[in-house]
Amino acid sequence: MTTQTAAPAAKTGTDLETLEKTVTLPRRPQAVQWRTSPRGIPGGLGPTDTQFLAVLEYPAAEAQALQAQLKPTRLTVKLEDGGWLPEATREALKGATAYDAAPFFKGSLRQGTVFQLPQSSTFVLVLFSS
Repeated sequence: MTTQTAAPAAKTGTDLETLEKTVTLPRRPQAVQWRTSPRGIPGGLGPTDTQFLAVLEYPAAEAQALQAQLKPTRLTVKLEDGGWLPEATREALKGATAYDAAPFFKGSLRQGTVFQLPQSSTFVLVLFSS
């Protein structure tokens, strides 16, 4: 007989302090929204991993400086946000530019992509633990 444990609920926030403890910020955003959610089944086969999702809004000059630090990638957006992102952001992601998220890695969050929304100073960061 097996017992399945319910996955912990996602956590969300808008505080920069928690974000800075979770990821490396190559540039400090002016506004943030973040969500961390479990992936996998606790007690099931394989490890239980985490997905970290953040919307980072920068002043225009900081966005340009951040963009200059990032390496483009050919990845496309395949994002499971649990309905957390606003529909307008999900739509904008379809035309977003993808970059390697290595400058944001911290702790176990060592995989991911950062997307810059078209004609904006907003980035969507998607990281996964491995």
